[in-house]
Amino acid sequence: MKFSREMTGFAVIHLPSGREVGKVREWLLDEHCETVVALLVEGGGWLPQRRLIPFAEIAKIGTDAVLVDGTGLHLTGDPPLVGGRATCRALGKRMLSAGGEELGIVEDFLFEEETGRVTGWRLSSGLIDDLLQGRPVLEDPLQMIVGEDTLIVCDEEG
Repeated sequence: MKFSREMTGFAVIHLPSGREVGKVREWLLDEHCETVVALLVEGGGWLPQRRLIPFAEIAKIGTDAVLVDGTGLHLTGDPPLVGGRATCRALGKRMLSAGGEELGIVEDFLFEEETGRVTGWRLSSGLIDDLLQGRPVLEDPLQMIVGEDTLIVCDEEG
């Protein structure tokens, strides 16, 4: 398992040709923030081009590069659509408990490289708190309400 931001900047290599498609810019989640559904890649050159690579086209996530079977799709929507379905950008959103308690700002998420399943969330409470107490990691929330600006972790009963 890796945190998504650990792989930002990794080279994305088209496995059949060995050609570099671009660099990892961002990992996109499904609309429920449960699994990674795509990788946003930014290519180099004079006119940087962004492409979307569905998670199913990722052959291997290595220690230094991501190997893919396809070259990706053009972006549609913001956040982009994958297979006509909405995606979610979780980084930077507030996370609250069902009781309204501020848990922190989503700084990163942990996911299984083989399945894309999100298994944890790294939260930030602000620079001073992060330095004094460290950044908490909330593991495996059972259920979340995904809003435009906020993620709400539901109780087991809720």
